[in-house]
Amino acid sequence: MSVSTPSVATVEAGRGLRRRLDDFGATFAGSVRRLFRPVRPGASPSLRIFQSGAERFCAGLVALALILAGMAYLDPYFQGVRAYTSGAAAVVWEVVTDMGKSSWVLIPSGVLILVIFAVVKPVRGFADKVMLALAARLAFVFIAVGGSGLIITIVKRIIARGRPRYFEEFGALHFQFPSWQSSFASFPSGHSQTAFATALAFAALFPRWRNGFIAAAVVIAFSRVAVDAHYFTDIVVGSLWGIWFTVMTREWFARRALVFTPGPERRPFPMSTRRVRQALGRIAGRLRG
Repeated sequence: MSVSTPSVATVEAGRGLRRRLDDFGATFAGSVRRLFRPVRPGASPSLRIFQSGAERFCAGLVALALILAGMAYLDPYFQGVRAYTSGAAAVVWEVVTDMGKSSWVLIPSGVLILVIFAVVKPVRGFADKVMLALAARLAFVFIAVGGSGLIITIVKRIIARGRPRYFEEFGALHFQFPSWQSSFASFPSGHSQTAFATALAFAALFPRWRNGFIAAAVVIAFSRVAVDAHYFTDIVVGSLWGIWFTVMTREWFARRALVFTPGPERRPFPMSTRRVRQALGRIAGRLRG
């Protein structure tokens, strides 16, 4: 009875795969350590709107009162928007609102981050550092959009506000908490959070195009009312949450001199279009190799 032994090529392939996995794990772990490294000496203080716990508590009460007032008085008023979105207009708004899905941002950015981690070398040259600089920017966008989206997905299921489709039957102040049904996940709006988190993240990286990004986010957020998927207060709170989380994410990165300068301006470190093309070309070349 003979025992087959693996070929030399198979053994070498296995060793090569293990080396790649080890390099990937080391790169991933190193990136996480950089993300949680101490604040840089001399970095500007993190942005704080309310300094004390008492101020934050009072602000929370005021915000809650405004939200409830908006639900009771503004949301029924904006319900009439749906009547003007029939025919071709309805098709346009459906296309616009589809752009608010987080998958448009999270899937390509997440995949590209993993690919970069897989192709960078343990001993890194200039090209590897350029690729990692691109990965850091992608990570900023991914965390801003995905982190705020994860929290809002949980919160909206706990609050469990009924969608506008139940307005005629139950009114605007109808809750069925907690509920994991999509029909009772109206507040806050996840599409609006995604739109503004994405817009603010790209505006932070490309300040010159800030107005265009924000204008696009406003249109996408409003589309949720136009397609009768959310109330007005849903999109306002979702948008504000996306803005706040993205600003705080930028603060976290900047105070550690990641992607942004640690000074008060929080300017993005320069990365020209030529460098981005260079990084993408090197990634493609290593994947082919």
